[in-house]
Amino acid sequence: MNILKKTYRKLTSRKYNIGFVENTLEGILQGEPYRIKWMKHGYADRWFADPFILDVCGNEAQVLVEEFYDLIERGRIAKLLIDLDTMQLINTTPVLELNTHLSFPAILRREGHIYIYPENYAGGGLNLYEYLPESNECKKIKHLSDELVTDAVYTELFGEPLIFSTCEPDANGAALGVYQQNKSTGMYQLVQECKFGEPIARNAGAWFTYRGEIYRPAQDSAVRYGHKLVIQRVRREADGCFSFREVRRDTSPLKGMELGFHTFNMYKNHIVVDCQGYRNPHIGPALDNIRHSF
Repeated sequence: MNILKKTYRKLTSRKYNIGFVENTLEGILQGEPYRIKWMKHGYADRWFADPFILDVCGNEAQVLVEEFYDLIERGRIAKLLIDLDTMQLINTTPVLELNTHLSFPAILRREGHIYIYPENYAGGGLNLYEYLPESNECKKIKHLSDELVTDAVYTELFGEPLIFSTCEPDANGAALGVYQQNKSTGMYQLVQECKFGEPIARNAGAWFTYRGEIYRPAQDSAVRYGHKLVIQRVRREADGCFSFREVRRDTSPLKGMELGFHTFNMYKNHIVVDCQGYRNPHIGPALDNIRHSF
């Protein structure tokens, strides 16, 4: 039975890929259909998700991602170098690997330094690392929270340092936690929850501003984890609570990779996203359909 389960999981396993959006941000917020150039690579033993743009120089982009590497059976943080003209992956370099799963390498820029605070709830909470470009390594700076946060986003857009995140064991649910720094301990602690009427609480990328409004990329996990990408406008009301108004909601536009569409990030007027599909595009869905029919 274990052999059958292992074979089934292998044949129905999934992969992610990343792409750059050709639309402008204004076009996206106005509802234009996504136009995306997807990355090309020859790797069969890994996939790439949760992209955050590190830098763009000329026709080359450096992107931090979750690189799920089959050999170690978990995610690590890697830096991709991509030719934006051909969308060919030039190389991939691991920058942070632990003995627990890493993903969602959110970036924080301060005074010429680059920091990341990747998801690592399996390691016991949220940590801040400094990315060292000369050596392509990450140095741990401090522990931010003991909470098992998932796809956490730090922002000062509301006039104070806050972290917004879902949390295990309900990472894909309807409650978005607001975490504030405890002045005596320096740790971020839950102070408020924003409740949605559906499972769209999980973040899908860094929050951003456009024409004076604050926006949040979010994941719709009603069908499955990260099935749809949601963009919401966010406001802080007079009572201190947060309100959310949906701008748009989309499934992946890439044929054969419609299982997930769950990251949206920007830097230097470039927008990066990801999508999910089956590694075995014919056998995978057929086996899943058979299983779900019983």
